[in-house]
Amino acid sequence: MSLKQYERRNEHHLARGYFERVLAELVSSPEKMMIVRSNVDTYSQHQHLPKSAQAALRRFQHFFAVSEDPTELQRWVLEDSYEGRRFRQFPLLFKGVLPSA
Repeated sequence: MSLKQYERRNEHHLARGYFERVLAELVSSPEKMMIVRSNVDTYSQHQHLPKSAQAALRRFQHFFAVSEDPTELQRWVLEDSYEGRRFRQFPLLFKGVLPSA
């Protein structure tokens, strides 16, 4: 089994669907990027986070320092690469973007 197949197998298919829905919502309502930015600011103040969450926070902080374009964020998060997986490690950053059911 190749490394790519192993990584794909370990990423839950429901999580991928969640990110696709959230990012589609951000593209259709760019003002909701402020929710994500607020979540990044809130979670970056937490002292005890797993290393994976800290890595995701750093990537989002870098993204917001460079751009606020939801289409570009969608490209980065859904990218099937090392960076894309790092962006997807902290789904709580998108809390509040989707309307509650």
